[in-house]
Amino acid sequence: MVLSKGDSTGSRIGGLSASLESCAVPRRALIGAAALLGVVALAGCGSQGVASPTPQTCVGPCQVTAPVVPAFHLKGDPKKGSSVFASQGCGGCHTLKAANATGTIGPNLDTLKPDYQATTAQVTNGGGVMPAFKTKISTQEIADVSAYVVDSTGGKAP
Repeated sequence: MVLSKGDSTGSRIGGLSASLESCAVPRRALIGAAALLGVVALAGCGSQGVASPTPQTCVGPCQVTAPVVPAFHLKGDPKKGSSVFASQGCGGCHTLKAANATGTIGPNLDTLKPDYQATTAQVTNGGGVMPAFKTKISTQEIADVSAYVVDSTGGKAP
């Protein structure tokens, strides 16, 4: 370690205060660690692993509610929703027995059993690795595919 010019007390080392320099980390190691963190963070994009939300720990009553989106106010048709599920490639990411879908990127819908409000919000707005469908399909189609998922999994209907 080199003392800064004009500083005979040792309170400044390499231009930084001694407290900041007390745990010296080589610059290359710091850059490497940041690069590794970036690679790990991006590894989930397009991966074939299972994506799931981070669990929320609650003390006392805890209820997480999805936002109410326009499709929530419509009555979805599960039969029409089946074709929307197929045409939009939902089975490529999700497992859903009713659709013979075995995707593993998104959550297993049979296990999740989402309710109608959560499903309409997720399909509308996306989240995690799931894209938003609000500009890809109509509000009625969002209601239909949501009704199909809820009906097929035994989730809570509106």
